[in-house]
Amino acid sequence: MNLRILSALSVLLLATACSKGDEKDIVFTGIMDANTVRVSAETPGRVLALYADEGEAVVRDSTIAVIETERLGYQLDQTDAMLSELQHQTAASQSRLQAARVQRENLARKYQRFKTLLEQNAATQQMVDDLKTQLDASDDELSAAEAALAALRSKRAQIASGGDIVRKQQRDARITAPLDGRVLVRYTEVGEFLGIGAPLFEVADLREMWTRIYVSETQLPDVHLGQQVRVEIDGSSSDFTGRISWISDKAEFTPKTILTEETRTALVYPVKVTIANSGNMLKIGMPVTVHVEKGS
Repeated sequence: MNLRILSALSVLLLATACSKGDEKDIVFTGIMDANTVRVSAETPGRVLALYADEGEAVVRDSTIAVIETERLGYQLDQTDAMLSELQHQTAASQSRLQAARVQRENLARKYQRFKTLLEQNAATQQMVDDLKTQLDASDDELSAAEAALAALRSKRAQIASGGDIVRKQQRDARITAPLDGRVLVRYTEVGEFLGIGAPLFEVADLREMWTRIYVSETQLPDVHLGQQVRVEIDGSSSDFTGRISWISDKAEFTPKTILTEETRTALVYPVKVTIANSGNMLKIGMPVTVHVEKGS
């Protein structure tokens, strides 16, 4: 008899505690995740060195890999040789242009002088016409010299741009960390040949992590952007303060990962909760419980 009374009292106390908890908080479960960046090769080549491994912390802009650039060095030498040759051609073209200008000025003065002599009957019309023909030819030669010099300058700019591209590829061959974080995955080994876009590392910023919860339509009025929530690590007494940083404006069906016979047709709203990872206690893939205070 006493045993039955004690059992009934225990059930009553448990129900009361659950009722009070439900009135205060709405409880959700989630899996911790982090913002990650996949570091890829921007220039093709063989991996010469790797300075980071899985699980290691990296600092933004620090070198984490080096790709071989010997061929790029040869291309740059070829570019420099072409620019040197073009410089000599440009100098010669400038000399021809200057000579054409001098010749044109001399012919112009001579033409004007003979026109004056013609008016004084001291020269013939044939002499003036011949000088006019020479002056027109000199104008054409001057225009051609100017065009040739302009073409050489355009070619120089084109070759110089090609050299800038090669130098950029050389800089890209030194792979740097895109952020302060930790290497989650290393995709390559020293000596492996990589093409453009081939992944080398996956780096995560673990200073701030997030989890996604799914809120039903009836619970949505209690959830607001910027709202603070309490996050518990499953199996631990540690609590974190999180912040609701995103609420979807579209409902979707309950994800398969949390499907039950009762909820498989329910519509829910995905909500993102961001948590500062103080002490680096939170890990990717860690299950957590999120408490949202009702009416907050």
